Amino acid sequence: MPEESSTARGLQWKWVWITLGMFVVLYLLPIIAASAIRGEVGTKLVGGWSFGGILIITAITGYLSRGVTIWEPAVAGGMLTLLWYLGFQVAMTMKGIPMRFDPGQLLLIMIAVFGLSLVGAGLGEGIQNAAKKFKGSSAPSPTSD
Repeated sequence: MPEESSTARGLQWKWVWITLGMFVVLYLLPIIAASAIRGEVGTKLVGGWSFGGILIITAITGYLSRGVTIWEPAVAGGMLTLLWYLGFQVAMTMKGIPMRFDPGQLLLIMIAVFGLSLVGAGLGEGIQNAAKKFKGSSAPSPTSD
């Protein structure tokens, strides 16, 4: 029976939860803080971090994890989207603004965040691999006499 390759394993749920925690702290808190800034600057900060934050946080996860961790940040990104959407629905309802649940909109946002998360995790893995190669190439090579 042939050995399983490292890519034929299941999800590493540890990294899904770590990424979700990173999203909560490093993604949502800056957006909430930037939301308090009135005017165009606050809007640009929120808009920029909404996309850039996903790429950066998932790249950090891909870089820090051992082995290949690409799907885990993407799953966490999908979970974040669901939590964000449901939280927004609850917040608007509590303010007395009824919101219509739109599964099409939720699916579109989930696909976008999932895709951005895959790209970010892939970048992190690429940086991790490049760092390993650089580290390996900078080691002194044995001399042959």
